[in-house]
Amino acid sequence: MKIIVANYRYFIAGGPEKYMFKFIEAAEKRGVEIIPFSVDHPQNKETPYKRYFAKPRADELMYADTKRTVKNMVGMYRAVVWNWDAEKRLRRLIQDTRPDAVYILHEINHLSPSIIRAAKREGVRVVHRVSDFFMLCPRYDLLCGDEICEACIQGDHRKAIKSRCVKGSLAGTMLRIHAMKLYKRKKIFEKVDKFICTCSFSRKKLIEGGVPAEKVDHVPTFIDTSKIKPCYENGRYFLFLGRLAHQKGPIYAIKAMKWLKDTGYVLKMTGKISDSAEDQKLWKYIVENKLEEKIIFTGFLGGEALEELISKATCIVCPAIWYENMPNTVIEAYAHGKPVVASRVGSLAEIIDDNETGMLFAMKDPEELAQKLRLFVEDEGLCRKMGKRARAKCEREYGVEEHMDRILQELGG
Repeated sequence: MKIIVANYRYFIAGGPEKYMFKFIEAAEKRGVEIIPFSVDHPQNKETPYKRYFAKPRADELMYADTKRTVKNMVGMYRAVVWNWDAEKRLRRLIQDTRPDAVYILHEINHLSPSIIRAAKREGVRVVHRVSDFFMLCPRYDLLCGDEICEACIQGDHRKAIKSRCVKGSLAGTMLRIHAMKLYKRKKIFEKVDKFICTCSFSRKKLIEGGVPAEKVDHVPTFIDTSKIKPCYENGRYFLFLGRLAHQKGPIYAIKAMKWLKDTGYVLKMTGKISDSAEDQKLWKYIVENKLEEKIIFTGFLGGEALEELISKATCIVCPAIWYENMPNTVIEAYAHGKPVVASRVGSLAEIIDDNETGMLFAMKDPEELAQKLRLFVEDEGLCRKMGKRARAKCEREYGVEEHMDRILQELGG
């Protein structure tokens, strides 16, 4: 079997890329030939197929702020709405390699759904993994400010326009809505042969948004537990794992520590405080509430340092304020033998067995979060008990072989 894997990054920058490279490794072990398709970028992993990669949307690095030159504005429109360059290059790649299918991970705002039409015009099957709500929401996360919002699911975008949902910009919001309307008019997503959702919650939302149920499958993501030795040690710290992104709810993890000042436990958070307005709000709260000694920013870690940080944690904290789409942090925690304490929302309420593999608390309620965390303080063996159940669940439900069997079956039609 020969598969093109399309993703707008060909380097690790987040969950979709971690999945991509794990998928490529697992597929190649099965004798599947993987051909990458992405956007040209200096951080990309080396590949002989890079000559086919699409042009970036601007002169600067494609993730930096874009100068408002005519050339860059044309590039932005091309990438966000319809990327003719990506469509042309993918068709050429398909003609030269003759794959059995194209597996799309993330194309919005860079490659664009033009690549779906490219594949179908070449007669190739398309399977699309869904890692956010880009088909339903101009912002992708079904949030309006701090509140969950489903106003756009049925195609009514008036609230998004009024709220300037995309980065507070009317122009940015209108551009995304224009793109969504164009895709609907062209019936571009109807050309996809199968959508893959990582959780049943997201599958339900896609169906609510009009995708036929028979075209949407639920296939959880995976992790190779054979490469991870579980550790049930209680290092007496809670761990916020991942980006300090607004929708991840880091402020609620920080606020919870107000009720845990009397304990010897601290909250460790991966990353560091930047100069951004959002990060400065976090730091201001920490200082005003005298939490400097209770909150430790570890910086950006990887490799053995990150593995050790996870392994020694009491538990992982996921105080998300949006419908998380089965975050990698949860199954990584499980694989390491760590329970997860998370908001009772979206996929988190689905993949965390309350009081078994972790605990759930009311979203945006730091006091209840603190109450849950205090249970680990009062019973230091609790993290071990729950951690063993978490590891067992991970081995049982998120294994490599089952995932690859199902995805390769979908790709083969």
